[in-house]
Amino acid sequence: MSGVRVLEIAHYIAGPQCCQILADHGAEVIKVEPPDGEMGRHAQPVHDGDSLYFAANNRTKRAITLDLRSEQGKEVLHELIGQADVLVTNYANGVPDRLGFGFDEVHRINPRAVMVHITGFGRTGPYSSWVAYDGIIQAMSGLADMTGEPDGAPTIAGPFVADNVTGMQAAMAAMLGLLARERTGRGQLIDVGMLDSMFPLLAHHLSVAAAGIGEPTRWGSALPTNYSGLYPAGDGWVYIAPITPKMWESFSGLLGHPEWAEQEAAERGWRVRERERIDAQVVEWTRSRTKTEVVAALQADGVVCGPVQSVADLVSDPQVRARGIAVEVPLRDGVHATVPGPALRLADTPARSPERPPRLGEHTDEVLAQLGYSAERISALHRDNVTGRAS
Repeated sequence: MSGVRVLEIAHYIAGPQCCQILADHGAEVIKVEPPDGEMGRHAQPVHDGDSLYFAANNRTKRAITLDLRSEQGKEVLHELIGQADVLVTNYANGVPDRLGFGFDEVHRINPRAVMVHITGFGRTGPYSSWVAYDGIIQAMSGLADMTGEPDGAPTIAGPFVADNVTGMQAAMAAMLGLLARERTGRGQLIDVGMLDSMFPLLAHHLSVAAAGIGEPTRWGSALPTNYSGLYPAGDGWVYIAPITPKMWESFSGLLGHPEWAEQEAAERGWRVRERERIDAQVVEWTRSRTKTEVVAALQADGVVCGPVQSVADLVSDPQVRARGIAVEVPLRDGVHATVPGPALRLADTPARSPERPPRLGEHTDEVLAQLGYSAERISALHRDNVTGRAS
């Protein structure tokens, strides 16, 4: 995406994550923030004065501060829009229009610009005026109802699933918009709703509910349609999934019960119907071994499995280290933050090396100078509080 200029007017996760993906793959991202910074800059957790929340979503960008409530701020923004290929925002419906970057205005200034507008529920429908955060979307999308134990309460997933999935969908939307522009010469408005973005995760469960042939809900860690789930080892937990007939045969033999494979071959689905009885003997086997021993034995026999790892385990996992998916970015005063790196591996056009997240307003003078502003005019904008001083 080298040569693509992205204007980010966004906060928290979905918008910034979208633009970070684009930046990872070569786009120039200019992050426009209010003089006191977008709200993610102040979010916990904070390490030595820097928000790790912000660092995880804002690497490899340039930052400029503008008071978009002022006419001068709007004028600067409009000049930036004139040079942008993509504008990404996750401000609520109506806010972009009030601040001078609604799509009609963007299109008037720059007909080639693609605008990606992320909101909780999209730009239409009875909930379009509602503000949403990740937990609201998890709750309303069916995800919370499908997560947890069958006899327990609905559960919100630990990671910000809705925010990050939406960020990925928005990045794809931006690229599709650019591809369409190559063919038509014109930009367009792309409406990305967080609730909409969760629907692909529902897959066949949506079909089941719509057809009235079942009510998908939480079932814990045991897959209801096949034999797999979490099992306790002597020092933690492992996930075991001997789903194919060959794996089930290997698994049955390893546990000393070849008759399980014979029974399943004679009565397809037998292992699911008899899960409780089988589980008791599987647990007896796994509890007598460490996670490492369980995984080694199963992998040696070609049975799909993996240990349950904490995030702390993951940081030092040899696969993670080999792939370089966790990267370190510098903050200030020699402090570094470990953040998720680019997830995609393109053989011929790899992602750029991650750079640190920008400090508030760090590139304001630089960006304004590139727009053709003189030093005197830049100083006047600072003096009039249209921009904030870099911190």
